[in-house]
Amino acid sequence: MLSVFMREVPSLAEKKWYVVYTRPKYEKKVLQSILSQEIECYLPVRVELKQWSDRIKRMQSPIFPNYLFVKINLENKVKILRMEGVIYFVGFDGQPVTVSEDEIEKIKRIESRGGEFYEESYYCIGDKVRVVHGIFSGMEGILLRKSNQVRFVIKLPVISQAVSVEIESCDVERI
Repeated sequence: MLSVFMREVPSLAEKKWYVVYTRPKYEKKVLQSILSQEIECYLPVRVELKQWSDRIKRMQSPIFPNYLFVKINLENKVKILRMEGVIYFVGFDGQPVTVSEDEIEKIKRIESRGGEFYEESYYCIGDKVRVVHGIFSGMEGILLRKSNQVRFVIKLPVISQAVSVEIESCDVERI
């Protein structure tokens, strides 16, 4: 797992990588706007085959939908925020988080490898989760194991018992 976000506070004039969150399907438009301002920007993409009724086409899709990386000094933050499609900078406590050059290089290496990418849920063992699809929909419990199927634990404190069941990882959300 990549530990992408760092909590350092750079000087305003120092160029660092930051993460920008965009409107859905605006990543490429925002990328072009940023590049037209001669600002370094990176949108990791993967090639996917899209099938329509009359043809199959290779398309580039973002590896991280709604996110792209910009290398700026914080003085240019407002310039980026004013661009159409930009919603906010990813941050903590009102401060944008930085991404190290090393992490950007790791993402570029993964991207250049090609092949298939799979979106993974970002849950940790022990997280409280809610089932959102299927016969257990609405139940809340704790994530016990992760894989394509997760082990979902339901605790029954009244009788000091617990039961677990395997369900698809796409059927749970963190609460």
